[in-house]
Parts: sequence; C-alpha cells; structure tokens
Amino acid sequence: MQTLCDDPVSVVVAFTDDGKVRPWKIRWGNALYHVRRVNMVHGSREGRTRIFYFSCSNDTNAWKLRLDTETLEWRMVEHYAGA
Repeated sequence: MQTLCDDPVSVVVAFTDDGKVRPWKIRWGNALYHVRRVNMVHGSREGRTRIFYFSCSNDTNAWKLRLDTETLEWRMVEHYAGA
C-alpha cells in the first residue's frame, strides 16, 4: 500500500569510501526502520537549493526520502508497506 506524505524523519547515514551518503536507519514517528538497500538516488533543484531523493527499502517496506542540502532536513515523501 502506497502512502504519500511529507513528514519529518530522523535518518542515520553512513558515508561510503567514495564519499556518497547512504541512509542506514530511519526514525519515523515511534518506529525505527533499518535500510537494507538504496535502490536509487537522484537530485533536483528548487531555486538555488539542491534536493536529493533516496529510494530505499528493506524486506517489507520501501521509502522515498528527501534531503534538503540547505537546511539538512530529511522528509519522508512516500512509504510503501508490504514491498
């Protein structure tokens, strides 16, 4: 089931050897999710601000996360349960 949202989330990230950001854990409300895969990363611009989108998943869920590089704010924009 797909849920569209625009909720603030806390994200623990890891940095790869080549300097890329990889979401590792997501806290959304009272739930803590472990990310197993980063399926896609793409960027866009909103004015002068660079925005990155991370499509992530584990064995049962998938998420689309949004990172605002100006404010360093993470937001959950899509959630798929039963992925």
